[in-house]
Amino acid sequence: MTLQRLLSTLALLALVFGLTSCSEDSPTGGQETEYEVYLNDFSFKVVVATYNDMRQKGEVLDQAVESFAADPSNQSKLDAACAAWRGMREPWEAGEAFLFGPAEFLSLDPSIDSWPVDRQQLQDVLDSEFDLTPEFIAEGLGPALRGFHTVEFLLFDNGSPRNVSTYTEREREYLVAVVQVLADDAARLAAAWEDGFAQEFANAGKSGSRYRNQTDAVVEIIEGMSGICDEVANGKIADPFDEVDTRLVESQFSWNSLDDFTNNIRSVQNAYTGGYHNGDDGKGIDELVAEKDAALDARLKSEIEAAIAAIGQIPAPFRDNLTATAQIEAAQAAVLKVFNTIENDVKPLFVN
Repeated sequence: MTLQRLLSTLALLALVFGLTSCSEDSPTGGQETEYEVYLNDFSFKVVVATYNDMRQKGEVLDQAVESFAADPSNQSKLDAACAAWRGMREPWEAGEAFLFGPAEFLSLDPSIDSWPVDRQQLQDVLDSEFDLTPEFIAEGLGPALRGFHTVEFLLFDNGSPRNVSTYTEREREYLVAVVQVLADDAARLAAAWEDGFAQEFANAGKSGSRYRNQTDAVVEIIEGMSGICDEVANGKIADPFDEVDTRLVESQFSWNSLDDFTNNIRSVQNAYTGGYHNGDDGKGIDELVAEKDAALDARLKSEIEAAIAAIGQIPAPFRDNLTATAQIEAAQAAVLKVFNTIENDVKPLFVN
């Protein structure tokens, strides 16, 4: 074979291989390369922005609890710690549409947000002689004795800050330690996205990313959106409502449940539109949907707003109004409408 024929053959093989790779790795063809800007904005303007907000608010909560522990008879300092808990809770709940990636493979979701609190086991620990250090809580205790809801249980009583006179020294020690663990977990989650996974997600389909192609990453976003809708309607609302059992209500001590549900649906809105509601907007996958079906994009956005409004019609606090059947069922129906639109209409646009 002459050199010229060899070079021609190699060029042909390279072309065939390139076409085959494109067919295997890019099911949407040329449009696949257009997704990078959307994945980048989702990674940095939605997820990183959300988790950085939570990290900063975790530091505020940590400082507020330390201040209360140093002045344990000062009710205003405990009140400030309770307000800081609510502040940190918002971005976490507004991030539940994207609990994939580090939240999953570093097991940070259960560490940060397991519930219900195991009150008896917590009391056993308080009654023990263990040193109540952050290291002991992080390394020696399970998820049910740490995270948002353990902190909530220690801070609140029937929706209000506890009276400072009700605290034992051991409870204050545990509160300081468990808040530090929560703040550390929030910092780990933010760093895991900011220092690596955000770029990996944005570079889906490229070397070093666990995502086979960009379409798989877009579908991950879509499934995260539908997943939290399912959880809110069929879990967070349905479980206590169906059983008429306040023990099944998430955020029952602070009476923050309806804010949780609202922020969960706001996380869907943020993931879809490409921005954090407390930050800058980016290019969201709503633009991709609108290019394919403008009416569908407008309908989904309207349904998301309607779901948020319907949750707002449930009487507060949720735990004391589990018999508000009409409002609760209307909210469930509104959230499930969002779920069905995402699963039945949006997702098929990207899954062949």
